[in-house]
Amino acid sequence: MEYKTCLVLATALCFGFVCSQNNIHPPYACQCLMEISEREACEFSSENITAEQCTGNGCCFDASVPDVPWCFKPSGERASVTYARKMIPSEERKDCGYQRITRKRCKRIGCCFDLKTSGAPTCFHPPVNNASQHCVMEGSARLECGYPGIPAEECQAKGCCFNSYDINTRWCFHPLSDTVPARLCGMVPKKRESCGAPGISADECMAKGCCYEHYQYAQMVPWCFYPHEKQGNYSL
Repeated sequence: MEYKTCLVLATALCFGFVCSQNNIHPPYACQCLMEISEREACEFSSENITAEQCTGNGCCFDASVPDVPWCFKPSGERASVTYARKMIPSEERKDCGYQRITRKRCKRIGCCFDLKTSGAPTCFHPPVNNASQHCVMEGSARLECGYPGIPAEECQAKGCCFNSYDINTRWCFHPLSDTVPARLCGMVPKKRESCGAPGISADECMAKGCCYEHYQYAQMVPWCFYPHEKQGNYSL
């Protein structure tokens, strides 16, 4: 009996430790908005830290600016949204999602959420510089440009976009171009129209011109689905 009691206690302690470790999530993208001069290196930071290691420890990762910490501590949500408001006038916000999207869902797909607005999207893409405008797209519309775990420097050296704040999609992806229109993938999950058999791969789905999001809301919500402009116009 004493052995069983000790075993149960040890299991509970171990489970508690694992749970506490797993409670660390990549930061909400808007929490990584701040002046470059205000970046404070994350305690886990090192010269060769990868985006996965950095965001996996709850820190922000941005390898686009030299001579500043690439892995740095996130700011508070209120401060980050205030910064986003300052950087993007409400009339210039680019919608990220759909009407009445929840705060939790907006944050999960790597966007900013602000209810204190009128006539503008409440869920919107974080501000970017002019050179990065071609990288602003919904996560479920990203075309792979590399391989899982590719370093940010290698991705950007290929002329591709790198964004590690949406854990459900590709971090290294092809930029938009004048010849390839953006896919409009933001929609209420229950309105998704399937664009492939269950278990279809991301590459197969995207090659069909469809959206792919490997995150299941309910059993019947498809991972591969038609974008807005394609719904009703294609036959499988």
